[in-house]
Amino acid sequence: MNEKSYTEAPLSSFHKRIFLCIVLGQVACGYALGIAGTALTQATDPLNLSSFWVGLLGAGTLIGLFGSLIVGNIADKIGRRPLFISHMILFTVLSLAQFFVSNVIILFAIRVGIGISIAIDYTIGNALLIEWFPKKHGSRFQSYIIIFWMSGFVASYIAGIVITGLGDNTWRWIIISSAIPGLITAVSRLVINIPESPSWLASVGRKEEAISLIHHELGDEYTIVDESEDVKHDKPASWSELFSPGVFRNVVVGGIFYACQVFPFFGIGIFLPLLLKNMNIGNPSVSGILYNGFQIVGAIIGVILFKYISRRFFIVSTFYAAAAALGALIIWRSAPASIMMVIFSIFAVVMSASVILENPYPSELFDTRLRGSGVGAVIAISRVGAALGTFLLPIITSSFGVYASLLVCLIFLLVGGIVCQIWAPETSPKFMKAKNAKVQNTKVKNVKSVLTSSLDISDDKI
Repeated sequence: MNEKSYTEAPLSSFHKRIFLCIVLGQVACGYALGIAGTALTQATDPLNLSSFWVGLLGAGTLIGLFGSLIVGNIADKIGRRPLFISHMILFTVLSLAQFFVSNVIILFAIRVGIGISIAIDYTIGNALLIEWFPKKHGSRFQSYIIIFWMSGFVASYIAGIVITGLGDNTWRWIIISSAIPGLITAVSRLVINIPESPSWLASVGRKEEAISLIHHELGDEYTIVDESEDVKHDKPASWSELFSPGVFRNVVVGGIFYACQVFPFFGIGIFLPLLLKNMNIGNPSVSGILYNGFQIVGAIIGVILFKYISRRFFIVSTFYAAAAALGALIIWRSAPASIMMVIFSIFAVVMSASVILENPYPSELFDTRLRGSGVGAVIAISRVGAALGTFLLPIITSSFGVYASLLVCLIFLLVGGIVCQIWAPETSPKFMKAKNAKVQNTKVKNVKSVLTSSLDISDDKI
């Protein structure tokens, strides 16, 4: 039998089960990150929170995402499956524990713990998808993930509006509601038996086990093809390898791209009620629902555009477009509320479209052996931006006003756009293939030109 690479297998119910387990986790993660802002807005008086503590508690989950640096390396050593199956149990327990806490330091520690659990989901979920899915479908399905993540994020905002009338305990019921999507995900992953990554097994010398797994899940006609990234290495993946030439640049570019994108996304998204209250933008609740609705629209638009434009152009253009929208809000402060809402909605659409690349792009920057460590490092760097945005925006807004916060976000967007325009590599298989074909055609034309000029023969005879 002529066996083919398992990455050439057609999409099957097996792939869809993997995708279901991944997107349920993304809904839970998006919900847990978004719920902080709406809950803490209600907790300000009961817990006597200053703007410093509102910002720090809001950033707690994002600070916990620094754990991706460690999680990725662990996943490269012990495999993807163990942590992927078990961590949502921890997520659910910590979500419930928030109800019983009144001490802000303990609450902060719990939020950090939830962030570590989210780091596991981000890092390992991405690796499992890219390493199990057919090559021609993997990146596309990664782009779909953000729609589910955004659904969880938006649902948390709506939950914060709906859960009311519970007195000083209202914030507690709001913040523990993240346990619901967490529990659903945990049970689903326990019931649906997701196997280990075959390319990871092959990369650590367990190729026979990988082939057996592929035969069981996809059929006997598929196997691991001996490609450069699917061979055994003598040493396990190490953080030090991320500093090697060629790899380190991808770590830095991926981290800056991610950090500059999530600073305004989380800073504005999580504390949207606080920002809207300080802007000439109409009813804050209605405006907030519209803003979140346009985030869903933007995510769908991003998924559509993802198939047709190059990664570099997508990244750079969305940075500059979002910066332009914020610039308009800052400069035209006296605009009518309806115009302000239109501009703010454009910003929401562009930002939510841009985050489509947060799943596929970092994964494409690294090969199988270093993917967990590399993506983990990129996510860890990105959390500097996310945590700073969430921590600083309430403080800046309180001290200098809402437009100072928007200006800081604008600066991050411009930095991200400039860095990516200069250094970000193109990773889209479609556009890289076209570029390589163009280079090859140029080389052939150059050879023909040399032959025709030096040997004095006509082009049609070559």
